[in-house]
Amino acid sequence: MEFEDLIRVNGWGTDEQSDVFAGVEALIEQGIAEKGKIGVTGTSYGGYSSWYAITKAPHLFTAAAPICGMTDLIVDYESTRPDLRPYSEEMLGGSPKEVPDRYRERSPINYVQQIKGRLLIVQGARDPNVTPKNMEVVKKKLDELGIKYDELVFKDEGHGIVKAKNQKILLKEVADFFTEAL
Repeated sequence: MEFEDLIRVNGWGTDEQSDVFAGVEALIEQGIAEKGKIGVTGTSYGGYSSWYAITKAPHLFTAAAPICGMTDLIVDYESTRPDLRPYSEEMLGGSPKEVPDRYRERSPINYVQQIKGRLLIVQGARDPNVTPKNMEVVKKKLDELGIKYDELVFKDEGHGIVKAKNQKILLKEVADFFTEAL
């Protein structure tokens, strides 16, 4: 629990992401992972971490498939369920009005121009936590920058892809994506 609670010291987009990057670098150094053949995926906060990885460490990650992941922490704060906003405030040291620079600096959307690898964006169209607004704003920015991406939207899903029929589609699509990208 002590290690798990360390994220509260500096909040999202800091030490925990550095740990992921250091872990990948260690795997490369040990010959367990091959540079240029590393992909990342995750759901919810794992989706945010996937976005963070492909935008902030493009030298390490060749492909990312964020699932229901936060892209713009200000948009996320404004569009998520009101009962989740205190958690964002805890993880970022206040609201977007109180610490706007921190929200901007830790939002993957502000670094999408650094993406060098492949991207598959996955979203539940009925997600009340990480709302589709996150996907809308990042797609707009990717399009403006001419950055290609694939997308997979499940119209009958919320936060996470949980229905068996959709999981079958998701797992096949993600496996095919990484097979091709890596």
